[in-house]
Amino acid sequence: MMPSRMIPEACRVLEAVPVTGKEMHFVLEAPQQEPFRPEPGQFVMVSLPGIGEAPISIAAIPGEGTPEGTFELLIRRAGRLTNLVTRLKAGEYLYVRGPYGRRVGWESFKGTNLVLIAGGLGLAPLRPFIRRALIRRQDFRRIDIAVGARSPDELLFRDDIASWSARHDDVHVGVTVDAASNGWGGRIGVITTLFDDMRTDTEDAYAFICGPPVMYRHAIRKLLAMGFYENHVWLTLERRMKCGIGICGNCQMNGLYLCQQGPLFSYREVRHLKEAV
Repeated sequence: MMPSRMIPEACRVLEAVPVTGKEMHFVLEAPQQEPFRPEPGQFVMVSLPGIGEAPISIAAIPGEGTPEGTFELLIRRAGRLTNLVTRLKAGEYLYVRGPYGRRVGWESFKGTNLVLIAGGLGLAPLRPFIRRALIRRQDFRRIDIAVGARSPDELLFRDDIASWSARHDDVHVGVTVDAASNGWGGRIGVITTLFDDMRTDTEDAYAFICGPPVMYRHAIRKLLAMGFYENHVWLTLERRMKCGIGICGNCQMNGLYLCQQGPLFSYREVRHLKEAV
């Protein structure tokens, strides 16, 4: 018999809201087959019968910024499946199985400084990290959030960014775009320019990075130069996944199975893999 977590479950769409010209933000009822308790950095496999299946990072965890019994996804149109998924409306169903991926012990970060760096679509998988850190604000000292996008039109979760920026408890938010448009009055430049504003004690700090692959090399290089330890810099790696549980081997990277051992890794774990960074 197939394990229940390998069987896609129909999850009702509660909200489907366009965010940009390419991305749709979904609020869905959580799967009921097993307790659905994802951790930041994990993903689900989403599908439509007869069309296909794709891995999507979880953008909000039940009870952490979204009501219990619900979760959120941000899906970009990139192919046949995602084109059809982004046409779904409230009341229709998306098939989901999971969550999958590495569970990182949150307790190990207590009492430290956090630096959370999101480029482009990378803000969606990093959003649960930011929300949990703010919910458990007393567990951390300083929190720096850096967000980058190619243009103002591609900036995601604007309401969240405004809320995070409005805090007055040693939470520091920086936003930049590569090119200005539509009357943009904010910062212009690559995301690493925001690092110069960080005043965190790197001796006892952890950084989490999620964004386009080209961003990783420059961000990691600058963080290491600032004094971050290699095992304190965490990044999300992407590969096409088919099964989510390490059977198909499609996501294998030099012996690492990203679906099981990742997709979240410390830089020390993958620094020797040219394919990774």
